[in-house]
Amino acid sequence: MKKNMIVGLIFLVVVAFLLVRQFLDAGKEYKSSYDFIIEKIEVTPTKKLILYDSIGVEFFSVNYSIVENDNIEIGDSISKQSCSKLLYVYKKNDKGDYQEYKRKSPSGLFPYNWFCK
Repeated sequence: MKKNMIVGLIFLVVVAFLLVRQFLDAGKEYKSSYDFIIEKIEVTPTKKLILYDSIGVEFFSVNYSIVENDNIEIGDSISKQSCSKLLYVYKKNDKGDYQEYKRKSPSGLFPYNWFCK
């Protein structure tokens, strides 16, 4: 009986830790701004995309679902202002100018308005 309580307590502590970490990461991402051209893309086993800018900085979104089916490619641009609810994806048109391709709304566990007013 005591062993089961210890296992249960450890499980609850791990879950609480993961939720707190997710909460902190979500807040940090909502408050951050992004504006870069995609230079490299990796696809995770769950088909989410890990994007990299020209200096190799990784962008993996906690709040926005960016997946393989979004047809995001190298050369596309990602933009999000600090405390903006939407993340924008731009593609080059035939003239070489960037045009809005997609608007991504938050799909994270924690609501946007908990972090930004």
